[in-house]
Order: sequence, then structure tokens, then C-alpha cells
Amino acid sequence: LEIALMRRLYERNHLNQVVATFGVILIADDLVKWLWGASPIMAPTPGALAGPVQLLPELPYAAYRLLILLAGLLVAVALYLVVNHTRLGMLVRAGASDRPMAALMGVRVQSVFTLVFVIGAALAGVAGALMGPLTSVQIGMGESILIPALVVVVIGGIGSVRGSFVAAMLVGLVDTGGGAFVPPLLREVM
Repeated sequence: LEIALMRRLYERNHLNQVVATFGVILIADDLVKWLWGASPIMAPTPGALAGPVQLLPELPYAAYRLLILLAGLLVAVALYLVVNHTRLGMLVRAGASDRPMAALMGVRVQSVFTLVFVIGAALAGVAGALMGPLTSVQIGMGESILIPALVVVVIGGIGSVRGSFVAAMLVGLVDTGGGAFVPPLLREVM
């Protein structure tokens, strides 16, 4: 996918990349439905993480959701450290900001971008595996987060890990707070 499609889009603006990858998702979903069918599978929650954890005396929280939260924080910290404090991160930033100059300086930009694509695909796989026990594993299970993810990237700034992290926290808080507080408030008003 990276070789056949994404390499052609690296030189174009980010909107072209978003539209192309969204089209690939739709085509891949339909291809998988055609080949294997569309029956969802529920992944079991590990037994040790099936119950709640008492965060405060009056605040139980699902242990598996806490694991997902911690895994997300660990991945965010790891990405921040890789992008800002490693040679790979320096090469990625150089290739993203001025690709021709990075290539002239000896950076194999194509290889770096391929590695970044592989890492992104692996992280998407980890996210899908972690979400399996919460939602059924099915075709299109990630489509519900595509628009919020795009909003997070736009708010946080394309290419900014720190900005995307802050934007993800804001969007998550607004979404969760809105879901928790707006319906009771609307019931009172109506």
C-alpha cells in the first residue's frame, strides 16, 4: 500500500493523502466482506482484567479500560520520545519539513517514510487488538473514529505529536463530558 499508493502522494498536500486513504479503507472493507463475509467476532476480555478497579472509594473503573488508557499514554510518550529525541525522529522531521534538502544531505527519505508507515500500521493493529474486547472485531470497526481522529490532527497541527496529544485529550473530554452531562441537562430543559 505504501509503495503502490502513498509514495505517489507524499509530494501532494495532506488532504489528498486523507482522501486517498479513506478510499482505500472503503475498498478494503468491501473486498473483505466479499471474500470472507461480514460476521463480527467478540474477543474475550482477559480474566484478570474483567472486573473493576477502585480508583476512589466511590469511583470504580473497568480494569480493561484502564489498561487501554495506560497503553495509549505509553504509546503517546514513546512516540514523543522517538520523534523528538532519537535519530529516527530527526530523520522523520527532516524529511517531513524539507524532503529535497534531507535527500541531498544523505537521508534515505523513502526508506524512512516506509518505516514510519509500517510503524503506523502496527500501531493501528495494536489499537484494533486492544479494542476487540470492548467492541466486536468486525469490518469497519475503526471507521467510527476516523472523523474524530481527523479533527484531532487538524486541531493539534499536522505533524505535531504534542499538539495532537493535547487535541486528543480536549476532544475526548468534550465528547465524554458532552455524553455525560448534556442529555440530563436537555431532559431538565425539555
